[in-house]
Amino acid sequence: MKKRYGHQWDRVTGPDLDQANVELQKLNKAVFDSQRFKDACAEAGIPETKRQSSKFRRKLGLAYKTINGR
Repeated sequence: MKKRYGHQWDRVTGPDLDQANVELQKLNKAVFDSQRFKDACAEAGIPETKRQSSKFRRKLGLAYKTINGR
């Protein structure tokens, strides 16, 4: 690889090497497919997205706040 000056990092592409990320993806997918999450998004009036499912799992975001009365 050619040394480039002025860059602090190089973009890495390929398979995800961190297995913890794979587990989080599975958890987010389970939340995304759950009826509770879908109902929360419908009640909040927002689209069901991967980002919203991640926030919902971490107890953040508009969908979570709407369904839990916060």
